[in-house]
Amino acid sequence: MVAEPNTWRIERNGTTSTAASCAEFGRYTQDSAQSVATHRNPAWQVVLSWGGPVTVTQPGGPSVAGSGVVIAPRIPRAVACPSGATSLWIDPHRIAAPISSLYALEPATVSRLLSAAGGDLDASRLRRVICDIFGEVPSVDARLLRVLALLGTDLDTDALADEAGVSSRRLRQLSAQQLGGPLGMLRRWYRLREALLQLPHHATAAIAARAGFADQAHLIRTCLALSGRTPGSLLNQS
Repeated sequence: MVAEPNTWRIERNGTTSTAASCAEFGRYTQDSAQSVATHRNPAWQVVLSWGGPVTVTQPGGPSVAGSGVVIAPRIPRAVACPSGATSLWIDPHRIAAPISSLYALEPATVSRLLSAAGGDLDASRLRRVICDIFGEVPSVDARLLRVLALLGTDLDTDALADEAGVSSRRLRQLSAQQLGGPLGMLRRWYRLREALLQLPHHATAAIAARAGFADQAHLIRTCLALSGRTPGSLLNQS
């Protein structure tokens, strides 16, 4: 898991994009229109438009449009933004469930979140604003928190369970109850988040090796599955 803020900013082909990660948050901004293919992510996603309405569509399900849209973890979605937008990802244990799988935010709430998520990603400030908007953070079992702190390591599930002092079966139960699903998808997201922070600095194949992917193709597939975009498109490459 990322402990300190990590950021990049790139201008290419007339578009400026930035990425940042800090603690339980990830952020990506792009100052031009975006169309994101259907994907699923284990984190809460909040898409915040800088101009026209964001439209989020569930395949075979409802569409929601607004200046900002909240998307629950693991919900398949495609996203379209006619103008610049900020996407904010929040680890699943930081917002209480159940709430609607998709819902639009009021413009005033969007403005608050854009302000809190702008500039240097300040985890403490962002936590306060998110608590104000979504309610108090739910209680999470301390053993699961210990595992989440180690999820970015190479420890397998059995070793993580040992570190937490629980059986593998109990760890799976805790993950299902408090994260909404198995740890594997969240681990892939953490790994991808680390990899994406390296995009402007290294070749994709080298990033894949550094971040624990089998190869470059594996990294690209994971990026598409969890973000709906390729690493190249995040860097505004044609």
